[in-house]
Amino acid sequence: MLRISAPCVPLLRHVRAITNVAQRTPIAVAFDIDGVLKQGSNVLPEALRAVKMLQGDNPWHQKVPYLFITNSGGKLEAARAKDLSEDFRTTVVPQQVVQAHTGMRSLAEQYADKPILMIGGPDMPPGATRNVLESYGFRHVYTAHDLHSYAPASWPYSVSLPEQDAVLKRVDFANIHFAAILVLHDSREWGRDIQYCVDLLRSDGGVFGTALANDQLRARPAMPIYFSHADLMWGNEFSVPRLGQGAFRIALEAVYARVTEGNEFRAYTYGKPEVSSYEYANNLLQEMLRGESDHAGANNFGWSSVLVRTGVYRDVDGPPSSPPTLIVDNVAEAIKSIMKRTWS
Repeated sequence: MLRISAPCVPLLRHVRAITNVAQRTPIAVAFDIDGVLKQGSNVLPEALRAVKMLQGDNPWHQKVPYLFITNSGGKLEAARAKDLSEDFRTTVVPQQVVQAHTGMRSLAEQYADKPILMIGGPDMPPGATRNVLESYGFRHVYTAHDLHSYAPASWPYSVSLPEQDAVLKRVDFANIHFAAILVLHDSREWGRDIQYCVDLLRSDGGVFGTALANDQLRARPAMPIYFSHADLMWGNEFSVPRLGQGAFRIALEAVYARVTEGNEFRAYTYGKPEVSSYEYANNLLQEMLRGESDHAGANNFGWSSVLVRTGVYRDVDGPPSSPPTLIVDNVAEAIKSIMKRTWS
């Protein structure tokens, strides 16, 4: 499969080429989105050309299966597929979309009937992000908005958003025993969300508003916290990369360690470059072939990788720590080079 990536953060995923005795060596492509196909909300013109080439507008008149593997998220895969269809003027189906939190489906069986705290936006439309986890099979999902509405003094520096009122879960959190924290997408309010994560990680039996002594914390299993990805930075329309969920985690770890005198929490990470994301994407691409986050992760998984200069990567920063198979200017050049190398 060949993965096409942008700079160090989000990259187009390259898919490694899979050979067999067919007339032409099959190719499948896994794209990153941010910095590869889009810069923020802006679709790169090279992305439209690349998609057309994959759909058969190439010298070989050959169609190439492709999917999108991104550390973005916060919405249903079907909704993301619809957005991508509009962006790239084509038809994208949910099976072509692997988001950072897609792998969290595997946690649904373990936590289906247990209360969990979901962290991360987007906040609009209200309730949409919670719907993602509920669609995966989680039945008791609570949000920072729920906690803030229940106890405004727990974060006195802002007010509960009135737009959220209709979708709030109004329960007595003194009777709720949280089992885990899921950071589904990037936090929209770091201070509040770090506060609530620290609260639950220090809590007695997962009850919001309680706190164990530091020596008690060390003697008990810590509440697990799951991060949908670990991107330190990501690129959008702005000239300098923005801090991502990986930075949020570093901040949370530092605050928790200081508050608890050196304690650590149990953390698990999904998204790229975690192997689980590539395993999932690889299975999807294999199915596509039968039917007709980061070059580091792609390389480690055995895919060929292409790094494009439209994302976080800059030549002046020196060579990438995990060298890709190719470095090119943009995604259209990536697809062109892949086809020439494989089929010429």
